[in-house]
Amino acid sequence: MREETAVNEKFWDLKKSRQDSMINGGLRVFAENGFRHASTDEIVAEASVSKGLLFHYFYSKTGLYSFLAEYAARFALVELRSELRKKETLPYFEFERSLTAAEASAMRKYPYLTLFIKTVETDGASGEAEKESLELYTGCLKELTGNCILPETMTREDAVRISGLLSLYRTDTAESLLRSGNFTPERYAAAVAESISFFEKFY
Repeated sequence: MREETAVNEKFWDLKKSRQDSMINGGLRVFAENGFRHASTDEIVAEASVSKGLLFHYFYSKTGLYSFLAEYAARFALVELRSELRKKETLPYFEFERSLTAAEASAMRKYPYLTLFIKTVETDGASGEAEKESLELYTGCLKELTGNCILPETMTREDAVRISGLLSLYRTDTAESLLRSGNFTPERYAAAVAESISFFEKFY
């Protein structure tokens, strides 16, 4: 069982650019390596801070990971709600496009955010605290997907299956663009939009 950790409240007194540097550094290294294999040396190099300073604010590697799990989930949820603007019942494919737009908006500030979320979902090293944090976001996605208005020829089982395939495609697209150094939110959104349109033409 992991030790209980928390962020040092003084972290929030830092300039936003300094906060985001540490957040982005952690998101990238954890997303690329998972918790077990992520190196704190690599994180501090990516964030351009000393290891002592990083641990001053997060106490440990576990502390940073737990903080990022909650922060990423809440930030992604804010972006999704902003995109939907309280329109919680949408035609299915319109919802998938809104989700993509929300992800692209979040990735404009934190390019590795969605990949990090996927890592926490699948990483065997993830603790209960991290997984509970993500339930804020994944639970909302499931509810919104379940409330979508489906085309007459689409079943709920179809919607679940297509959503799963689109999720895999989103992950592959983000990984490919980030790995190649060609990532922009616009390229990500355009690639995923093509995939959504591909499924839509069958319904």
